[in-house]
Formats: sequence, structure tokens, C-alpha cells
Amino acid sequence: MCSIVHYKNIISFIFVLLFLNVPSFANNFVSIKSSTTNLRAGPGKQYPINWTLILQNMPVKIIEKSNTYSKVELYDGTIGWIWNVTISEKKTLLVVRDSYIFDGKKNNIAFVKKNVVLEKLKCDELIKKTKSCKVKIDNLKGYISYKDIWGI
Repeated sequence: MCSIVHYKNIISFIFVLLFLNVPSFANNFVSIKSSTTNLRAGPGKQYPINWTLILQNMPVKIIEKSNTYSKVELYDGTIGWIWNVTISEKKTLLVVRDSYIFDGKKNNIAFVKKNVVLEKLKCDELIKKTKSCKVKIDNLKGYISYKDIWGI
């Protein structure tokens, strides 16, 4: 009986080690630092440019990372590789449909159009039963619903 418990402990320990060693990019959002960034077919200058991203501070989701390039996903599901130098750790959100920023009582305080980038201050806020993120744009601070943004 001791040997069965011993093997279970060893197997559990191995699973924990494997889990801890796997890089987790599931919620790793970063933003685009520069005003133009090339989205390439592969991790290097030898790969063709599929898109040129022109929205500075746009959030992207890291899927895979190497020393010089990161494989990222855009809000529309497009996947490609960008040079790590063009990535910022600044947390931003992308408005995915015309929406409103509201105050803590859920009164609309500003209209925001699709594709506007917002500075992410804090998420997991519950404003009148609406899951929201606290955001900033210019000098305005308020909340926006999860359903209207990408990059959480």
C-alpha cells in the first residue's frame, strides 16, 4: 500500500513540474509600441510581410515567443509574427463595436467608436451587474463592458 501512495505522489509531482514548465501565454496581452509594425508569416525578416499594423498601442495576444519574434493573434483572429522590439507591456483594450464609457452608476459619459484603443486600468469590475473594465482615454476615466472590448 505504501508503494501505491508513493507512486501517486511521484506522478502528481511530475504533472506539477510539467505544468509549471509549460509557458502560458493564454492571457498574455501586450500592445504594439510603434505606429507601424509588420505582421510576418514567420519569425524572421526572411518571411513575407502579410500585414502592416498601423494602430499604435493596439493590443495583441501572444501565442508563442522566441528571442526576437513573437507569434501573436489580433482581435479578428489573424495570426502572424512581430518583432519583439515593437512590443510594449502597456496594457490596452480595443473597442470592438461602437459603445459607451460609463461612470460607476452606469451613466453614459462618452461615446467610443469601434477600433478605438483605451488604456486598461483595472478589470473584473461589476457595475450594476455588468462585467466591466476601468479605462482611460485622454483625461477621461470610466468603465466599459467586457462585451465591447478585446484584450482583457
